[in-house]
Amino acid sequence: MLNENQEKCINLMITTNKTQKQIASEINISEKTICEWKKQKEFKEEIQNSMRENFNLLAIEAQKELKKLLKSKNEYVKMHAIKDILDRSGFKPTDKIEHSGNIESPHLTLLESINRQLGNNH
Repeated sequence: MLNENQEKCINLMITTNKTQKQIASEINISEKTICEWKKQKEFKEEIQNSMRENFNLLAIEAQKELKKLLKSKNEYVKMHAIKDILDRSGFKPTDKIEHSGNIESPHLTLLESINRQLGNNH
């Protein structure tokens, strides 16, 4: 179980742009203490969990902003918002089409015919 200072430290690490030195000063500990905490499995796991939570919150905000872009007066912005939403929803267009079998080409047929005739004339 993390103590109150460890929880404050993690929160500041994730939600601010403060340096380790600034964080240490703010919660009245040494930088060395933070370095030691960062080696502990429980502390590292809590950083990961907090980061995941924070990203989930940011994703909700990002979705709201993307939804606002659908109503943009700028057609370019609107189109990219639509494309992004569709792509993320699994409606991304196929980049490559798989094909098996023969492809009939009138040009290929013509070339084969000419080659046969040339072969017959020699």
